Amino acid sequence: MVNCIFAGHCFEQSQCDSSCPVLAQTSYLLERNNIQLNSPVFHATPSELRRCISILDNSAGSIRTVVENMSTNALSDLLTYCAICQHWRGSQLHCTVYNLKYAQYLEAVQKSWSSNGDSEELDYVKIWISSAKVLIISNIDFVNFKDFQCQTLLSLLQSRMNPDLTTIVVSPQISTLVGDGPLFARLTDLLSKQKVV
Repeated sequence: MVNCIFAGHCFEQSQCDSSCPVLAQTSYLLERNNIQLNSPVFHATPSELRRCISILDNSAGSIRTVVENMSTNALSDLLTYCAICQHWRGSQLHCTVYNLKYAQYLEAVQKSWSSNGDSEELDYVKIWISSAKVLIISNIDFVNFKDFQCQTLLSLLQSRMNPDLTTIVVSPQISTLVGDGPLFARLTDLLSKQKVV
């Protein structure tokens, strides 16, 4: 039971055959979100965990922007981990929590144009984007926001306006995002209005 995040709390640890639903569901979600068992999220401090849980609780059923001055990747991974801990139960191997690395997503979409169709992996990513109970959008600090990049993110956010879905955009200071044009102004305005206080 070394690979289970609940090993320290399991009453059947001595008899574990690695076939319990808890291990299956949590392992699936961790794998989907590329969180390895040696990830720093497993060494987060209690205050870091409390902050992430507070963000998740205050963002439930809405679209929010979390501004992070240090590492946006570290915060998005920790938010994803905390969301998995909250939403794994009953997920039945559905991707109920997904961390969308936005820069890589845009790259995959643009590659699909030259191959005349989406890859199977991109098809799954689009399904997870639309259906995940909690969607964390990260890596926007690595994007040069032109019309396509802005329109794609604005459309994605609009498609998630549903009280059953939670969407959190992890961003550096919004003033440091790179882009231009009227869509960029609209995007930064929306992100600023949705900021978690």
